[in-house]
Amino acid sequence: MGTYVMIRGWVEFGDDGQVPLLREIAGAASAGERRYRGGWTFPAEQPMWNTVAFFAAEGRAGYEDAVREMLQRVAALPAPAEDERVRGLFRVSHEVDGATEWQLRDGGLRCVPAPPGHAYLDE
Repeated sequence: MGTYVMIRGWVEFGDDGQVPLLREIAGAASAGERRYRGGWTFPAEQPMWNTVAFFAAEGRAGYEDAVREMLQRVAALPAPAEDERVRGLFRVSHEVDGATEWQLRDGGLRCVPAPPGHAYLDE
């Protein structure tokens, strides 16, 4: 039957002009990524200073590599002004390997162990 991985999280932009860049990255996804570009949600109205986009998808183990590559490109987007780099947080729940956290910050993507206090999300 296979092993599955669920990815859920969000990206925060300091400038509305970065959102079209995310849409462009998702739209130009490679064949391996294309299937999951529909996991993005862009709220029509943003009730805060920063603009936020959400992502959630589940698939067979291995697809997370393509999503990670997409998020690395998003994390590397140039900052429109000082302190306006893209930032975000994703929980990656692997049925066998457990959960990790992907942090978009400082122009890169960091993969770290998921905090145990969030294990209830995988139950």
